Amino acid sequence: MSFNDVVIRGGLGNQLFCLFHAYKILLNEDNVSLNLASYNLSKRNDRNFILENLYPSLKREFKIRNGINAFFLFIYALFIEKMLMSNSIERLPGDKTICVKYWSNHFLHSGYFQKVTNSELDIRALKLLQKNLYPYIKSKKNNCLAIHIRRGDYLNKRHSNHGLIKEKDIYKEARKFLSKKKYSGITIYSDSPDKINVDIFRNLHKKIFLDEGGNDFEVFKRMCNHSGLIASNSSFSLWAGILGSIKDFSIPNFWMKNVKSNVIGFDYLHRYECKI
Repeated sequence: MSFNDVVIRGGLGNQLFCLFHAYKILLNEDNVSLNLASYNLSKRNDRNFILENLYPSLKREFKIRNGINAFFLFIYALFIEKMLMSNSIERLPGDKTICVKYWSNHFLHSGYFQKVTNSELDIRALKLLQKNLYPYIKSKKNNCLAIHIRRGDYLNKRHSNHGLIKEKDIYKEARKFLSKKKYSGITIYSDSPDKINVDIFRNLHKKIFLDEGGNDFEVFKRMCNHSGLIASNSSFSLWAGILGSIKDFSIPNFWMKNVKSNVIGFDYLHRYECKI
């Protein structure tokens, strides 16, 4: 048996990618611990570890590491990523997923993007993730069409490589959704509601709602329980559609500037046209 530390980083969407990876290791009957040291060092208010709020059984399923040993393993992972890894056209820019052996039968895993393929292991891990989290996210179904428009840190020069999906591209996709199904309204989710043009969507439906916001896991659960969802180039809305098992679900064909969304896998998902 091997012993594996999976470094958990980023926001809720990234945390779910890491949990997916941890399940892949667990399915191989190996020992898995979740390393949370990154959250002691992060200065970002939107980068708290909230996965356990969404999935309270997490600590019963995995050992949580957050002490001095976890800290040094996290620093070691950062060193490997920054000094010894290089970008690849098969990965998103900045994604430097690693698996390194640091002691006898002890392995360190890092990288908060995982390409989800059609392999047997990936399918089993995805089904396990959906099965375990569904009881905690399910609620009364909202017959509205959810639209996620990601702005927030994407507006900063440091994160400008993500790019912004324009409202007009989402509008075109929403019009297709509404031509096929009758929705009770449109719910718009955004981390920067003052930075988007909500009025553009009023031509599509009389009832336009702006989500109330709040804790990420509560917002996530509300998004999961819509009848339809148009995701942005964000792992937050990506996972909402997948874990909510939303049938009418679409993601952008580009994930970052000049990077198509096939780099994250999920080949079975419908893509809509956009320019970033």
